[in-house]
Parts: sequence; C-alpha cells; structure tokens
Amino acid sequence: MPATKVDVQIVDNVFVKMHYFENTGETHEGHTHTFDHITLLATGSVLMKHDKGQRIYKAPHLIVTPKGIKHQFIAQEPKTIFCCIHAVRDGDGVDDIASPEINFDQAAQLMQKFSLIQEDK
Repeated sequence: MPATKVDVQIVDNVFVKMHYFENTGETHEGHTHTFDHITLLATGSVLMKHDKGQRIYKAPHLIVTPKGIKHQFIAQEPKTIFCCIHAVRDGDGVDDIASPEINFDQAAQLMQKFSLIQEDK
C-alpha cells in the first residue's frame, strides 16, 4: 500500500520529500541513491528494510543511509511522517538549482528527471 501523501520542495539546492502514512502498513517502495542521504522521521514509527537487514525506528529520529544501499520504509503506526533530505544531485554530482541562471522551468525539468513531481494535495 503506497504512502497516502507525498510533498516535494526544493529550496536553496536542498531537496525535501515528505511522506505521510495515514495507516499502519503503508509502504514507500525501495530504492537506492548514488550518495549518502538522511531521513528525518518526524512522527510515528517505520520498519526500514535494507540490503543489510531491517530495523524499526521510532520518532523523532534521524536515519542515515549510505550510498548504494537499497532501502524501503513501512509504517508501523498510523499518522507516520518522514522526510528524505539531501542536496539536489544526479549520478555525477550536485546540480546547482539555486543558481540564478536556472529558472522555474529548468527546476521543473530537473524534478521530472528525478521522477519527483509533486502529487496533488
């Protein structure tokens, strides 16, 4: 069961994707990154499954995931919120979206490139 709500924002080259799980058992599908990344577990709790095993985290908690580790989150209680936070990057490094030369359309294209289009609220 996928997350009830996802919201994406990019500010000053910082990418934040918030996941809201309304119900226990809702899932964030697994993926990997080409860089280390942090997840802020704001409310509730999650089971994090990853290449090296699994672990339950309870909010508030900062979860650091090393690059190349496939990971997935499953809500362990209702009303769980977590945020993935990192610099805007691609496989080769950082894309400076905060640059004045990059306009809104280019930022939207970058978000599409990473399949990070904000869902309707």
